[in-house]
Amino acid sequence: MTGNHRKVGEETAMKKKLPALLLSVFLLAAGSCSYRRSTPPEKRPVPNSTTQPEQNTPGRSPNPTGPKKSDRLTKSDQQAVEENVNGRDVSEDEQITDQAESMKTTQKDTGVSQKEIKQMANEKSGRVNDVESPEVLQEYHTQLPDEIREGLRYTNYNLTYDYFLITNGQEVPIRQSPDPAAAVVSMASDGEKPALLRKVRGKTTEDSDIWYAVSCRENGSIRTGYLPSSAGIVRRFQFDKMLSALHSLQQQASQGKLSHISNYKNANGAPPKKEEAATDEFGIRIYQSAPGYDRADTHSGFRYVPDGMLVRILGESGDFYRVFVNTFGKELYVPKKYINPDHALSQVTHVIIVDRDQQNQAAFELSGGEIRMVSYTLATTGLKSPTSYETPLGSYRAIEKKDRFEYLKDGSDEIAGYAPFAIRFCGGAYIHGVPVNYMEKNGWQVDPGIQEYLQTIGTFPRSHMCVRNYSSHAEFLYHWMDPASGAVLVIE
Repeated sequence: MTGNHRKVGEETAMKKKLPALLLSVFLLAAGSCSYRRSTPPEKRPVPNSTTQPEQNTPGRSPNPTGPKKSDRLTKSDQQAVEENVNGRDVSEDEQITDQAESMKTTQKDTGVSQKEIKQMANEKSGRVNDVESPEVLQEYHTQLPDEIREGLRYTNYNLTYDYFLITNGQEVPIRQSPDPAAAVVSMASDGEKPALLRKVRGKTTEDSDIWYAVSCRENGSIRTGYLPSSAGIVRRFQFDKMLSALHSLQQQASQGKLSHISNYKNANGAPPKKEEAATDEFGIRIYQSAPGYDRADTHSGFRYVPDGMLVRILGESGDFYRVFVNTFGKELYVPKKYINPDHALSQVTHVIIVDRDQQNQAAFELSGGEIRMVSYTLATTGLKSPTSYETPLGSYRAIEKKDRFEYLKDGSDEIAGYAPFAIRFCGGAYIHGVPVNYMEKNGWQVDPGIQEYLQTIGTFPRSHMCVRNYSSHAEFLYHWMDPASGAVLVIE
Protein backbone atom coordinates (compact mmCIF):
# COMPACT_ATOMS: atom_id res chain seq x y z
CA MET A 1 0.00 0.00 0.00
CA THR A 2 1.29 3.42 -0.91
CA GLY A 3 0.08 6.14 1.41
CA ASN A 4 -3.64 5.66 2.00
CA HIS A 5 -4.36 4.29 -1.48
CA ARG A 6 -3.96 0.75 -2.79
CA LYS A 7 -4.42 -0.08 -6.44
CA VAL A 8 -7.16 -2.66 -6.71
CA GLY A 9 -5.64 -5.67 -8.42
CA GLU A 10 -2.23 -5.50 -6.74
CA GLU A 11 -3.12 -8.79 -5.04
CA THR A 12 -5.19 -10.23 -7.91
CA ALA A 13 -4.97 -9.34 -11.59
CA MET A 14 -8.59 -10.36 -12.08
CA LYS A 15 -9.92 -7.44 -10.01
CA LYS A 16 -12.07 -5.06 -12.09
CA LYS A 17 -13.01 -1.44 -11.48
CA LEU A 18 -16.42 -0.74 -10.04
CA PRO A 19 -18.95 0.81 -12.39
CA ALA A 20 -19.19 4.56 -11.88
CA LEU A 21 -22.78 4.48 -10.70
CA LEU A 22 -22.17 1.82 -8.05
CA LEU A 23 -19.07 3.64 -6.92
CA SER A 24 -20.98 6.90 -6.46
CA VAL A 25 -23.62 5.16 -4.38
CA PHE A 26 -20.94 3.41 -2.29
CA LEU A 27 -19.05 6.62 -1.59
CA LEU A 28 -22.21 8.50 -0.67
CA ALA A 29 -23.13 5.73 1.78
CA ALA A 30 -19.63 5.67 3.23
CA GLY A 31 -19.61 9.44 3.56
CA SER A 32 -22.88 9.38 5.50
CA CYS A 33 -21.15 7.55 8.37
CA SER A 34 -17.77 9.22 8.17
CA TYR A 35 -18.31 11.11 11.43
CA ARG A 36 -17.82 7.78 13.18
CA ARG A 37 -14.16 7.73 12.28
CA SER A 38 -11.86 8.82 15.07
CA THR A 39 -8.93 9.26 12.71
CA PRO A 40 -9.21 10.94 9.27
CA PRO A 41 -7.85 9.27 6.13
CA GLU A 42 -4.09 9.42 6.25
CA LYS A 43 -0.95 7.65 5.16
CA ARG A 44 -0.46 4.51 7.16
CA PRO A 45 2.76 2.50 7.45
CA VAL A 46 3.14 -0.91 5.87
CA PRO A 47 2.07 -3.43 8.51
CA ASN A 48 4.97 -4.53 10.66
CA SER A 49 5.60 -6.76 13.61
CA THR A 50 7.58 -6.08 16.76
CA THR A 51 8.85 -9.66 16.68
CA GLN A 52 9.47 -12.06 13.87
CA PRO A 53 7.29 -15.19 13.77
CA GLU A 54 9.31 -18.14 14.94
CA GLN A 55 10.72 -20.73 12.57
CA ASN A 56 11.83 -23.54 14.85
CA THR A 57 14.77 -25.83 14.28
CA PRO A 58 15.95 -29.15 15.66
CA GLY A 59 -8.93 -29.65 29.78
CA ARG A 60 -11.71 -29.39 27.99
CA SER A 61 -14.55 -31.88 27.27
CA PRO A 62 -15.21 -32.80 23.63
CA ASN A 63 -17.19 -30.40 21.49
CA PRO A 64 -20.84 -31.51 21.83
CA THR A 65 -21.66 -30.54 18.23
CA GLY A 66 -18.77 -32.55 16.79
CA PRO A 67 -15.94 -31.47 14.52
CA LYS A 68 -16.39 -28.87 11.79
CA LYS A 69 -16.54 -30.72 8.48
CA SER A 70 -14.16 -28.64 6.39
CA ASP A 71 -11.87 -25.61 6.60
CA ARG A 72 -13.29 -23.33 3.92
CA LEU A 73 -11.40 -20.11 4.60
CA THR A 74 -8.96 -18.68 2.08
CA LYS A 75 -5.50 -18.42 3.65
CA SER A 76 -2.44 -16.30 2.96
CA ASP A 77 1.24 -17.06 3.51
CA GLN A 78 2.02 -13.36 3.96
CA GLN A 79 3.02 -12.46 7.51
CA ALA A 80 0.75 -9.41 7.79
CA VAL A 81 -2.28 -10.83 5.93
CA GLU A 82 -4.83 -13.04 7.67
CA GLU A 83 -8.11 -14.74 6.92
CA ASN A 84 -11.26 -12.64 7.17
CA VAL A 85 -11.45 -11.60 10.84
CA ASN A 86 -15.22 -11.07 10.73
CA GLY A 87 -17.65 -13.87 11.54
CA ARG A 88 -20.46 -11.54 10.45
CA ASP A 89 -20.23 -8.84 7.79
CA VAL A 90 -18.78 -5.84 9.63
CA SER A 91 -21.05 -3.53 7.60
CA GLU A 92 -23.92 -4.90 9.74
CA ASP A 93 -22.06 -3.75 12.86
CA GLU A 94 -21.49 -0.34 11.29
CA GLN A 95 -25.19 0.08 10.51
CA ILE A 96 -26.12 -0.84 14.08
CA THR A 97 -23.53 1.66 15.31
CA ASP A 98 -24.89 4.41 13.03
CA GLN A 99 -28.31 3.93 14.55
CA ALA A 100 -26.99 3.95 18.12
CA GLU A 101 -25.04 7.14 17.50
CA SER A 102 -28.03 8.88 15.93
CA MET A 103 -30.12 7.90 18.98
CA LYS A 104 -27.31 8.74 21.42
CA THR A 105 -27.39 5.25 22.94
CA THR A 106 -23.70 4.34 22.65
CA GLN A 107 -21.66 3.35 25.69
CA LYS A 108 -20.23 6.88 25.77
CA ASP A 109 -23.75 8.31 25.92
CA THR A 110 -25.38 5.92 28.38
CA GLY A 111 -22.63 4.27 30.45
CA VAL A 112 -22.47 4.60 34.23
CA SER A 113 -19.23 4.09 36.14
CA GLN A 114 -18.62 1.62 38.94
CA LYS A 115 -17.79 4.52 41.25
CA GLU A 116 -21.12 6.22 40.52
CA ILE A 117 -23.05 3.02 41.24
CA LYS A 118 -21.28 2.62 44.58
CA GLN A 119 -22.19 6.16 45.55
CA MET A 120 -25.83 5.61 44.58
CA ALA A 121 -26.00 2.37 46.57
CA ASN A 122 -24.74 4.15 49.67
CA GLU A 123 -27.18 7.04 49.29
CA LYS A 124 -30.42 5.19 48.45
CA SER A 125 -29.96 1.79 50.11
CA GLY A 126 -32.63 -0.27 48.34
CA ARG A 127 -34.90 2.54 47.18
CA VAL A 128 -35.39 3.40 43.50
CA ASN A 129 -37.02 6.70 42.50
CA ASP A 130 -37.86 7.24 46.19
CA VAL A 131 -40.30 4.32 45.98
CA GLU A 132 -39.99 1.50 48.47
CA SER A 133 -38.28 -1.43 46.81
CA PRO A 134 -40.41 -4.45 45.93
CA GLU A 135 -39.42 -7.97 46.95
CA VAL A 136 -35.71 -8.27 46.27
CA LEU A 137 -34.60 -11.63 44.90
CA GLN A 138 -30.94 -10.83 44.33
CA GLU A 139 -28.55 -7.92 44.80
CA TYR A 140 -25.79 -7.41 42.23
CA HIS A 141 -22.62 -6.10 43.78
CA THR A 142 -19.68 -7.84 42.11
CA GLN A 143 -16.42 -6.62 43.62
CA LEU A 144 -12.77 -7.16 42.92
CA PRO A 145 -11.34 -10.01 45.01
CA ASP A 146 -9.12 -8.82 47.85
CA GLU A 147 -6.05 -10.14 46.03
CA ILE A 148 -6.61 -7.82 43.07
CA ARG A 149 -5.84 -4.13 43.39
CA GLU A 150 -7.44 -1.58 41.10
CA GLY A 151 -4.94 0.54 39.19
CA LEU A 152 -6.86 1.54 36.07
CA ARG A 153 -4.94 3.13 33.21
CA TYR A 154 -7.76 2.97 30.68
CA THR A 155 -11.12 4.55 31.52
CA ASN A 156 -12.48 5.74 28.18
CA TYR A 157 -15.90 4.15 28.69
CA ASN A 158 -18.04 4.01 31.82
CA LEU A 159 -18.98 0.44 32.68
CA THR A 160 -20.06 -1.32 35.85
CA TYR A 161 -19.01 -4.79 37.01
CA ASP A 162 -22.64 -5.95 36.74
CA TYR A 163 -24.74 -4.89 33.76
CA PHE A 164 -27.85 -5.86 31.81
CA LEU A 165 -27.49 -6.42 28.07
CA ILE A 166 -30.58 -5.34 26.12
CA THR A 167 -31.30 -8.07 23.56
CA ASN A 168 -34.94 -7.80 22.47
CA GLY A 169 -34.15 -5.98 19.21
CA GLN A 170 -36.07 -2.81 19.92
CA GLU A 171 -36.45 0.07 22.33
CA VAL A 172 -37.84 -0.86 25.74
CA PRO A 173 -39.11 1.49 28.46
CA ILE A 174 -37.32 1.69 31.79
CA ARG A 175 -40.18 2.17 34.25
CA GLN A 176 -40.44 3.91 37.60
CA SER A 177 -41.53 0.70 39.31
CA PRO A 178 -41.71 -3.00 38.26
CA ASP A 179 -45.11 -2.56 36.70
CA PRO A 180 -45.91 -2.46 32.95
CA ALA A 181 -48.28 0.44 33.67
CA ALA A 182 -45.75 2.54 35.63
CA ALA A 183 -44.38 5.83 34.33
CA VAL A 184 -41.41 5.70 31.94
CA VAL A 185 -38.19 7.24 33.27
CA SER A 186 -36.01 6.46 30.23
CA MET A 187 -35.73 4.23 27.17
CA ALA A 188 -33.16 1.52 26.43
CA SER A 189 -32.20 0.23 22.98
CA ASP A 190 -30.92 -3.09 21.71
CA GLY A 191 -27.25 -3.54 22.58
CA GLU A 192 -27.24 -1.08 25.48
CA LYS A 193 -25.63 -2.21 28.73
CA PRO A 194 -27.17 -0.33 31.68
CA ALA A 195 -25.75 -0.86 35.16
CA LEU A 196 -27.46 -3.72 36.99
CA LEU A 197 -28.55 -3.17 40.59
CA ARG A 198 -30.92 -5.95 41.65
CA LYS A 199 -33.41 -8.59 40.62
CA VAL A 200 -36.94 -8.11 41.99
CA ARG A 201 -40.44 -9.51 41.81
CA GLY A 202 -43.08 -7.22 40.31
CA LYS A 203 -46.21 -7.20 38.20
CA THR A 204 -46.43 -9.96 35.61
CA THR A 205 -45.67 -9.00 32.01
CA GLU A 206 -44.96 -11.34 29.10
CA ASP A 207 -45.55 -14.37 31.36
CA SER A 208 -42.95 -13.35 33.98
CA ASP A 209 -42.99 -11.35 37.19
CA ILE A 210 -39.19 -10.92 37.22
CA TRP A 211 -37.80 -7.40 36.79
CA TYR A 212 -34.35 -5.85 37.05
CA ALA A 213 -33.42 -2.52 38.59
CA VAL A 214 -30.97 -0.72 36.29
CA SER A 215 -29.29 2.66 35.87
CA CYS A 216 -28.24 4.45 32.71
CA ARG A 217 -27.17 7.92 31.68
CA GLU A 218 -29.42 10.18 29.64
CA ASN A 219 -28.38 13.71 28.65
CA GLY A 220 -25.73 13.67 31.36
CA SER A 221 -28.04 12.59 34.20
CA ILE A 222 -28.32 9.11 35.70
CA ARG A 223 -31.79 7.57 35.43
CA THR A 224 -32.78 4.52 37.47
CA GLY A 225 -35.77 2.27 36.97
CA TYR A 226 -36.94 -1.25 36.12
CA LEU A 227 -36.77 -3.47 33.05
CA PRO A 228 -38.73 -6.72 32.56
CA SER A 229 -36.69 -9.91 32.31
CA SER A 230 -37.73 -10.29 28.66
CA ALA A 231 -35.71 -7.18 27.76
CA GLY A 232 -32.30 -8.82 28.00
CA ILE A 233 -29.77 -10.89 29.90
CA VAL A 234 -27.56 -10.49 32.96
CA ARG A 235 -23.84 -10.00 32.41
CA ARG A 236 -20.96 -9.47 34.81
CA PHE A 237 -17.19 -9.51 35.11
CA GLN A 238 -16.25 -12.93 36.50
CA PHE A 239 -13.31 -11.71 38.54
CA ASP A 240 -13.41 -14.86 40.66
CA LYS A 241 -12.76 -17.02 37.58
CA MET A 242 -10.16 -14.57 36.31
CA LEU A 243 -8.30 -14.76 39.63
CA SER A 244 -8.43 -18.57 39.52
CA ALA A 245 -6.96 -18.52 36.00
CA LEU A 246 -4.20 -16.15 37.16
CA HIS A 247 -3.38 -18.43 40.09
CA SER A 248 -3.15 -21.43 37.77
CA LEU A 249 -0.81 -19.53 35.43
CA GLN A 250 1.36 -18.35 38.33
CA GLN A 251 1.58 -21.89 39.69
CA GLN A 252 2.73 -23.21 36.32
CA ALA A 253 5.28 -20.41 35.91
CA SER A 254 6.65 -21.07 39.40
CA GLN A 255 7.56 -24.64 38.36
CA GLY A 256 9.71 -23.60 35.43
CA LYS A 257 9.83 -21.68 32.17
CA LEU A 258 6.75 -21.80 29.97
CA SER A 259 7.23 -22.52 26.28
CA HIS A 260 4.51 -22.44 23.66
CA ILE A 261 3.45 -24.28 20.53
CA SER A 262 4.78 -22.56 17.40
CA ASN A 263 3.10 -23.37 14.10
CA TYR A 264 1.84 -20.06 12.73
CA LYS A 265 0.45 -20.69 9.24
CA ASN A 266 1.82 -24.25 9.49
CA ALA A 267 5.35 -22.81 9.21
CA ASN A 268 6.79 -25.79 11.07
CA GLY A 269 4.73 -28.40 9.26
CA ALA A 270 1.07 -29.28 8.88
CA PRO A 271 -0.02 -31.63 11.66
CA PRO A 272 -1.17 -35.14 10.75
CA LYS A 273 -4.87 -35.52 10.08
CA LYS A 274 -7.12 -38.01 11.78
CA GLU A 275 -9.81 -37.44 9.19
CA GLU A 276 -10.90 -34.82 6.68
CA ALA A 277 -12.20 -32.27 9.19
CA ALA A 278 -11.36 -28.70 10.14
CA THR A 279 -11.56 -29.24 13.92
CA ASP A 280 -11.13 -32.15 16.28
CA GLU A 281 -13.63 -33.58 18.74
CA PHE A 282 -12.64 -30.88 21.24
CA GLY A 283 -13.38 -28.04 18.82
CA ILE A 284 -9.69 -27.22 18.28
CA ARG A 285 -8.84 -26.11 14.76
CA ILE A 286 -6.36 -28.46 13.09
CA TYR A 287 -4.75 -25.77 10.92
CA GLN A 288 -1.80 -24.15 12.77
CA SER A 289 -1.85 -26.78 15.54
CA ALA A 290 0.72 -29.38 16.58
CA PRO A 291 0.11 -33.03 17.46
CA GLY A 292 0.40 -33.95 21.12
CA TYR A 293 1.00 -37.71 21.31
CA ASP A 294 0.19 -40.04 24.20
CA ARG A 295 3.70 -41.56 23.87
CA ALA A 296 6.94 -40.63 22.13
CA ASP A 297 5.70 -42.44 19.08
CA THR A 298 3.96 -40.99 16.02
CA HIS A 299 1.85 -44.14 15.81
CA SER A 300 0.31 -43.53 19.24
CA GLY A 301 -2.91 -41.65 19.83
CA PHE A 302 -2.78 -37.87 19.77
CA ARG A 303 -4.78 -34.70 20.11
CA TYR A 304 -4.17 -31.25 18.65
CA VAL A 305 -2.45 -28.49 20.63
CA PRO A 306 -3.05 -25.06 19.05
CA ASP A 307 -0.38 -22.55 18.08
CA GLY A 308 0.50 -20.24 20.97
CA MET A 309 -0.73 -22.54 23.74
CA LEU A 310 1.55 -22.51 26.79
CA VAL A 311 3.30 -25.74 27.73
CA ARG A 312 5.99 -26.63 30.26
CA ILE A 313 8.81 -28.88 29.05
CA LEU A 314 9.34 -31.80 31.42
CA GLY A 315 11.98 -33.67 29.47
CA GLU A 316 13.06 -35.04 26.11
CA SER A 317 12.60 -38.36 24.37
CA GLY A 318 14.29 -38.63 20.98
CA ASP A 319 12.57 -36.19 18.60
CA PHE A 320 9.93 -35.27 21.17
CA TYR A 321 9.54 -32.94 24.10
CA ARG A 322 7.53 -34.33 26.98
CA VAL A 323 5.36 -31.41 28.04
CA PHE A 324 2.62 -30.57 30.50
CA VAL A 325 -0.28 -28.76 28.86
CA ASN A 326 -2.00 -26.92 31.69
CA THR A 327 -5.07 -26.13 29.57
CA PHE A 328 -5.66 -29.87 29.07
CA GLY A 329 -4.35 -30.89 32.49
CA LYS A 330 -2.22 -33.68 31.02
CA GLU A 331 1.23 -34.65 29.75
CA LEU A 332 1.81 -35.10 26.02
CA TYR A 333 4.71 -35.68 23.64
CA VAL A 334 5.14 -32.93 21.04
CA PRO A 335 7.64 -33.14 18.14
CA LYS A 336 10.53 -30.79 18.84
CA LYS A 337 10.03 -28.79 15.65
CA TYR A 338 6.88 -27.26 17.15
CA ILE A 339 8.53 -25.83 20.29
CA ASN A 340 11.44 -23.41 20.63
CA PRO A 341 12.71 -23.69 24.23
CA ASP A 342 14.91 -20.61 23.72
CA HIS A 343 11.78 -18.49 23.34
CA ALA A 344 10.20 -19.34 26.69
CA LEU A 345 8.56 -17.19 29.35
CA SER A 346 10.81 -16.98 32.38
CA GLN A 347 8.33 -14.71 34.14
CA VAL A 348 4.77 -13.51 33.56
CA THR A 349 4.04 -9.86 34.30
CA HIS A 350 1.34 -8.84 31.77
CA VAL A 351 -1.84 -10.90 31.38
CA ILE A 352 -5.03 -10.28 29.41
CA ILE A 353 -8.02 -12.44 30.35
CA VAL A 354 -10.88 -12.76 27.86
CA ASP A 355 -14.22 -14.11 29.06
CA ARG A 356 -15.84 -15.83 26.09
CA ASP A 357 -19.12 -16.40 27.92
CA GLN A 358 -19.66 -12.86 29.23
CA GLN A 359 -18.07 -11.08 26.23
CA ASN A 360 -15.75 -8.94 28.32
CA GLN A 361 -12.11 -8.86 29.37
CA ALA A 362 -9.61 -7.41 31.82
CA ALA A 363 -5.85 -6.78 31.87
CA PHE A 364 -3.58 -7.39 34.84
CA GLU A 365 -0.02 -6.60 35.93
CA LEU A 366 1.73 -9.10 38.17
CA SER A 367 4.72 -7.79 40.14
CA GLY A 368 6.10 -7.85 43.65
CA GLY A 369 3.53 -10.40 44.75
CA GLU A 370 0.69 -8.08 43.72
CA ILE A 371 -2.01 -8.40 41.07
CA ARG A 372 -3.13 -5.06 39.68
CA MET A 373 -6.04 -4.61 37.25
CA VAL A 374 -5.13 -1.92 34.71
CA SER A 375 -8.24 -2.14 32.52
CA TYR A 376 -11.60 -3.83 32.19
CA THR A 377 -13.82 -3.48 29.16
CA LEU A 378 -16.17 -5.16 26.70
CA ALA A 379 -15.06 -7.57 23.99
CA THR A 380 -16.40 -9.52 21.02
CA THR A 381 -15.09 -13.05 20.50
CA GLY A 382 -15.20 -15.57 17.64
CA LEU A 383 -18.44 -16.87 16.18
CA LYS A 384 -18.76 -20.58 15.49
CA SER A 385 -20.10 -20.94 11.94
CA PRO A 386 -19.24 -22.73 8.67
CA THR A 387 -16.79 -19.93 7.80
CA SER A 388 -15.57 -18.75 11.22
CA TYR A 389 -14.27 -20.22 14.47
CA GLU A 390 -14.74 -19.62 18.17
CA THR A 391 -11.98 -17.95 20.13
CA PRO A 392 -10.20 -21.00 21.59
CA LEU A 393 -10.22 -21.51 25.34
CA GLY A 394 -6.92 -21.88 27.16
CA SER A 395 -3.63 -20.26 28.16
CA TYR A 396 -1.56 -18.64 25.42
CA ARG A 397 1.60 -16.66 24.88
CA ALA A 398 1.24 -13.03 23.79
CA ILE A 399 3.37 -13.94 20.80
CA GLU A 400 3.79 -10.71 18.87
CA LYS A 401 2.38 -7.25 18.24
CA LYS A 402 1.49 -5.63 14.91
CA ASP A 403 0.42 -2.04 14.48
CA ARG A 404 -2.07 -3.47 11.98
CA PHE A 405 -2.63 -6.51 9.83
CA GLU A 406 -4.73 -6.89 6.73
CA TYR A 407 -7.40 -9.51 6.12
CA LEU A 408 -8.87 -11.22 3.09
CA LYS A 409 -12.35 -11.19 1.65
CA ASP A 410 -14.28 -14.41 2.18
CA GLY A 411 -13.58 -16.92 -0.56
CA SER A 412 -10.98 -14.68 -2.20
CA ASP A 413 -7.30 -13.82 -2.06
CA GLU A 414 -8.16 -10.11 -2.31
CA ILE A 415 -7.57 -7.77 0.61
CA ALA A 416 -10.78 -6.57 2.28
CA GLY A 417 -9.43 -4.32 5.03
CA TYR A 418 -7.30 -4.20 8.15
CA ALA A 419 -7.45 -4.42 11.93
CA PRO A 420 -5.34 -2.01 14.02
CA PHE A 421 -3.29 -2.44 17.21
CA ALA A 422 -3.09 -6.22 17.21
CA ILE A 423 -1.66 -8.73 19.69
CA ARG A 424 -1.39 -12.24 18.25
CA PHE A 425 -1.86 -15.11 20.70
CA CYS A 426 -3.02 -18.19 18.76
CA GLY A 427 -2.55 -18.92 15.06
CA GLY A 428 -4.24 -16.03 13.27
CA ALA A 429 -6.22 -15.01 16.37
CA TYR A 430 -5.49 -11.54 17.70
CA ILE A 431 -6.80 -9.05 20.22
CA HIS A 432 -7.30 -6.02 17.99
CA GLY A 433 -9.24 -2.81 17.37
CA VAL A 434 -12.33 -2.32 15.21
CA PRO A 435 -11.83 -3.87 11.73
CA VAL A 436 -11.89 -1.40 8.84
CA ASN A 437 -12.90 -2.29 5.29
CA TYR A 438 -11.10 -0.35 2.57
CA MET A 439 -13.24 1.94 0.43
CA GLU A 440 -12.98 1.53 -3.34
CA LYS A 441 -12.57 4.65 -5.47
CA ASN A 442 -11.72 4.76 -9.16
CA GLY A 443 -10.20 1.28 -8.99
CA TRP A 444 -8.14 2.07 -5.88
CA GLN A 445 -8.57 0.91 -2.31
CA VAL A 446 -8.65 3.86 0.08
CA ASP A 447 -8.11 3.71 3.83
CA PRO A 448 -11.00 5.66 5.44
CA GLY A 449 -9.17 5.84 8.76
CA ILE A 450 -9.28 3.96 12.05
CA GLN A 451 -12.75 3.44 13.48
CA GLU A 452 -13.01 3.67 17.26
CA TYR A 453 -16.34 2.14 18.17
CA LEU A 454 -18.92 -0.53 17.35
CA GLN A 455 -22.16 -0.82 19.32
CA THR A 456 -22.00 -4.62 18.96
CA ILE A 457 -18.81 -4.98 21.00
CA GLY A 458 -19.67 -6.83 24.20
CA THR A 459 -22.94 -8.31 22.90
CA PHE A 460 -22.50 -11.70 21.22
CA PRO A 461 -19.72 -13.47 19.26
CA ARG A 462 -19.36 -11.87 15.81
CA SER A 463 -15.64 -12.21 15.06
CA HIS A 464 -13.55 -15.01 13.51
CA MET A 465 -11.36 -16.39 16.34
CA CYS A 466 -10.11 -12.89 17.13
CA VAL A 467 -11.08 -10.74 20.12
CA ARG A 468 -12.46 -7.39 18.99
CA ASN A 469 -11.93 -4.33 21.21
CA TYR A 470 -12.65 -0.64 21.00
CA SER A 471 -9.71 0.69 19.01
CA SER A 472 -8.58 2.99 21.82
CA HIS A 473 -8.41 0.03 24.21
CA ALA A 474 -6.61 -2.11 21.63
CA GLU A 475 -4.10 0.73 21.26
CA PHE A 476 -3.68 0.90 25.04
CA LEU A 477 -3.00 -2.86 25.19
CA TYR A 478 -0.68 -2.66 22.18
CA HIS A 479 1.60 -0.20 23.98
CA TRP A 480 1.16 -1.81 27.40
CA MET A 481 1.75 -5.47 26.55
CA ASP A 482 5.28 -6.84 26.76
CA PRO A 483 5.49 -10.02 24.64
CA ALA A 484 8.63 -11.04 26.52
CA SER A 485 6.54 -11.60 29.66
CA GLY A 486 2.96 -11.56 28.43
CA ALA A 487 0.13 -14.08 28.26
CA VAL A 488 -3.49 -14.23 27.09
CA LEU A 489 -5.99 -16.42 28.91
CA VAL A 490 -9.39 -17.26 27.42
CA ILE A 491 -12.01 -18.46 29.91
CA GLU A 492 -15.78 -18.91 30.07
